[in-house]
Amino acid sequence: MIRNLPDADEQDVTQLSSHESSQQLMGIPAKKRLELVLSRTDAQAVVAALPVQDFFFFVKEIGPDDAGPLLALGQVEQIVHLFDLEWWNKDQLQPAKALQWLERLASASEDNLLGWLYEADFELLVALFKKWIHVESTPEDIDPLEAREQLPKHTLDDQFFWETQYLQFEDFLSRLLNLIFDVHPGFYRELMNHTIWVSEPQLDEDAYRFNRARLEDQAIPDFYDALDIYRTIDQKEIDRNKEAAVVMPASASPPSFAVVLLPKKDLLHAALERIQDVRETDALQLELASLANKVIIADQLALDEADTLRQAMAKVSAYVNLGLDIMSRGALQGAVKIVRVVFLEHLFRLGHTRVIRLKGRLQHLIRHGWLSKWPTGLKGLETDWMESAELLLQKTPRLVRPIPGAGSIPGEDFFRDRRDLTWAKQFVDVISAMGPLVESLSMQPEELSSRLWQQGQIRRLEDVTLGVMIWTAAANFQIDGRWEVEPIRVNRWPEIFGLLGPEVMAQSIRSWVERIVHDERQGELAAAYLNPLFQEYAQEMSSFFPASSPDPRLVKFFMFEEAERQAFLL
Repeated sequence: MIRNLPDADEQDVTQLSSHESSQQLMGIPAKKRLELVLSRTDAQAVVAALPVQDFFFFVKEIGPDDAGPLLALGQVEQIVHLFDLEWWNKDQLQPAKALQWLERLASASEDNLLGWLYEADFELLVALFKKWIHVESTPEDIDPLEAREQLPKHTLDDQFFWETQYLQFEDFLSRLLNLIFDVHPGFYRELMNHTIWVSEPQLDEDAYRFNRARLEDQAIPDFYDALDIYRTIDQKEIDRNKEAAVVMPASASPPSFAVVLLPKKDLLHAALERIQDVRETDALQLELASLANKVIIADQLALDEADTLRQAMAKVSAYVNLGLDIMSRGALQGAVKIVRVVFLEHLFRLGHTRVIRLKGRLQHLIRHGWLSKWPTGLKGLETDWMESAELLLQKTPRLVRPIPGAGSIPGEDFFRDRRDLTWAKQFVDVISAMGPLVESLSMQPEELSSRLWQQGQIRRLEDVTLGVMIWTAAANFQIDGRWEVEPIRVNRWPEIFGLLGPEVMAQSIRSWVERIVHDERQGELAAAYLNPLFQEYAQEMSSFFPASSPDPRLVKFFMFEEAERQAFLL
């Protein structure tokens, strides 16, 4: 099974070999994980055994300012990977950020700083120094003393003079250049000459090309390649001939950060646990990590945020699980076969496609359906429906999911399985089914806005929901037989309240719906919207019947208007 789905306790981890422990550590909370690493006599070997992406995730969880011990223990290739991700914004180097990280590395371990300098691309170093400092060399045809007065103030060899606009890093830059000069004067001279003479655009282009090559080796694509994960796909297009083989060097370990973040109750987690072949599990872990990387890049998530990887994996696990649930119809044995032969990216795209199509249906209803004719759009829905619609319309659609446990409250979540798709389809169907009811109501939104009673619950057009319109029209029908959305004259409230009992209102509204909606299915959908309102109205109003009317200022089911204005209009 997947070896990095950790339930190992901390004592077990301390007794494992450095390589074995590296595969269990990522499931332990970051601060405790660091304590466990530092408590071991082979701490450096434990950190060295971490795949570079796990090392990056570890540093991000701890936080850059507290990551000194990891920078001191890290291997050069781990530090190179960290800097490859941290220093670039798409194809643009971030020189100040690079200085911050090198200063942290120097404070943690000068040996590791030297190791990085030896391994870093020369083009990257020159590109950075061209951004960090301005360098001039001593002119050959001017007296050295006279030239000194015209040159920048810093020099190590009376040949190259420099200054910086990053004054807060001036001492560190001086220390860095001294280190390079002391260790390798020839390299120092070549670096300074290139900083003076080589074209900056060409350096940036070359440095970025090398950066991209290294990241692609770690299954981290560029922005445009990452967008492929959002291409729609139908189930019949999915390739079932994936080679379940390791797609990375045999000496390397797959990154663990992605698989340890999988929700344990999901079908995907259960399917991965059933797979025993190490080559398959390594390949699957790499697939998951690659998907997380693509989501981070395609969604342009900020790597400065410690939770970015968790957010990306939450989305990856949800959509892959959804695609797997669709293809396997929830059967675990079928799910195991599918993850072996189908690329996880195809499962992700299948899940995403199904969700986006439902989102598209709602968008079409808002742009071209009955909601497009209501001035406040989604605000014409009751609060729960409006909020659910807004979640479905987000860039990454979400839904409200009850959280298990006594006293728990619902929380936002991604679409994870077929039940979520069924809910969303029903949700859009219900809103669509309310269209004929809205069209049958006689109302003028602009006129309503000017007539609303300012002491009531419904004071602005934005407060008018579909339920308010229907209940107000039903009240008018009980009062004088007119099914119209006309505000109720507030001074008549005490005398008419007795006509608006919960049972009477429910029967009246249901009869009205039956006259308009003749299709049984459409009637059921309309009832799904109206039934909660019937219950809420009964709960709030039953205690007042038959004798005492509630204060109209506290009644949210009806529109009211001033008595004088209504009398004048009549």
